[in-house]
Amino acid sequence: MAEMHRTVEKRIKSAMPLWITAALVIICGLIFPLYRIWGILVSAAVCLIGYLIAKGIFKDKVVQLEIAPEYKTGVPELDKSLSEADAHIVALRKLNERIPDENVTAAIDRMVKAGDGILAELSKNPTKARSMRRFLTYYLPTSVKLMEGYAMQQEAGYQGENLKEIKERIETNAETIARSFETSLDSLYAGEAIDISSDIAVLDSMVNGKSIKNQ
Repeated sequence: MAEMHRTVEKRIKSAMPLWITAALVIICGLIFPLYRIWGILVSAAVCLIGYLIAKGIFKDKVVQLEIAPEYKTGVPELDKSLSEADAHIVALRKLNERIPDENVTAAIDRMVKAGDGILAELSKNPTKARSMRRFLTYYLPTSVKLMEGYAMQQEAGYQGENLKEIKERIETNAETIARSFETSLDSLYAGEAIDISSDIAVLDSMVNGKSIKNQ
């Protein structure tokens, strides 16, 4: 069983306060007589004040770390399939940061949310995996391939006639792809066999009709 992706905060302490304090220790050793008590006390006070000031200036950095789920359904083949699918969803999430079109990014957000839900449900109920085989092995990776091609075209800036048509088709069908992800998720909870054949036909035409390999 596995949890969906979650993020945790990690605090990274700055090393600058320690380096500054170390430098102050050396400076104080050159200025004050450390063999006398008052020299030791003054040096300690200077170093402490310097450390506190440095801590205020060089604050700890807080970063968000994403923790990937670990799949343990007891079925090795399924665990491998879920892990591969999870990598595709991570790829979609990263691609979303590269794509400027609001409609496409909104569709990808829906794909990621539904995809996470599908993997979470399959990890809890491995017997449902058979109905999701086409989704896991074809639909999901093909969607990533299309969005990768779209992102690369956007970044390249070149808009030949063929590339322009592919770009427009992806923008037009992003909603369809997102809806099929959600339909797949809904079918798991409804206990129904999924029927996204028309959506798969859309993907097939996008991949085979006007291939993105010429990007």
